[in-house]
Amino acid sequence: MKLVIRTEASNTIGLGHFMRCFALAEAAREQELAVTFVVNADAPVERAQAIGARVVAAPPLGEDAAVMAAEIAADDWLIVDTYAADADYLTDLSTRARLAVIDDLDVLERFDCRVLINPTPAAPKASYAAKSKAKLLLGPDYALVRGEFRHPIATGDVITLTFGGSDPTGLTETVAERLRAALPGVTIRAIAGPANRHIPELQALAQRLDRLDLIVSPPSMAEALSGSALVVTAAGGSVNELAALGVPAVAMVVYDNQVAWLEACPFPAIDARRGVPADFPALIATLMSDGARRQSIAQAAHGVVDGRGVFRILDALRVQ
Repeated sequence: MKLVIRTEASNTIGLGHFMRCFALAEAAREQELAVTFVVNADAPVERAQAIGARVVAAPPLGEDAAVMAAEIAADDWLIVDTYAADADYLTDLSTRARLAVIDDLDVLERFDCRVLINPTPAAPKASYAAKSKAKLLLGPDYALVRGEFRHPIATGDVITLTFGGSDPTGLTETVAERLRAALPGVTIRAIAGPANRHIPELQALAQRLDRLDLIVSPPSMAEALSGSALVVTAAGGSVNELAALGVPAVAMVVYDNQVAWLEACPFPAIDARRGVPADFPALIATLMSDGARRQSIAQAAHGVVDGRGVFRILDALRVQ
């Protein structure tokens, strides 16, 4: 079985699509399967190359017909994960290879594919079933979690902030300042991903303020999270990673496409689409004063996401 992965990443759209595809590719490479990434130039291709995956540069969707025709064969599994794909694009690809689609929006009128994956807790089973004859792999059992998050880490007394690989809205700086002012004596650790456009501002802030540590593009996110008493993150794939890791967290819903997490997040979820709520620092302070509650939150979340979703997906692909 060979996987060809069509996805994208940038400092505008973030790294989420690429990273969940990377999690699947990593598991596939552990099982000695061949993997090719077909991606745009801004994607962090060195990650894919480091696990022995082949990387092919591609133009934007709609202009990539020649590249896709050259890279896929009828018996390959083609994995598509991008909001830029429309129904016609997927239908065309479904005639060329065995197609699996990773989706978390459910906005297309149809999904012509063999397998449809939505790892969010509120994945709309009935809607997908009405739009597709695909095998549905829905919910946290199919969360795409990288291998480093399947091993426990030590907790501590630091609040860690991580808002994805790009944090396009600059939420890290806002939350860091708010929490530092509200929690005297508590150290705030901010992690900035490789596509974050606000790194110079964060570096200046860390130099100006005490009790604010900045980590930029850590080689291992799990190691960077070590020592956290609580993690504040954006809703999305990082929620599943933190749940699998077994650390307590609070998720912030920043975009409309994350709104389902408000109802079904394994961690406490905050609606921050219109900015950081006024009572947010008080919530964090309450959690920091209650270690038993934090432990209970972490245990419950880990019970929802065990980190083995990528292997369940590969097993499902083998029998389709």
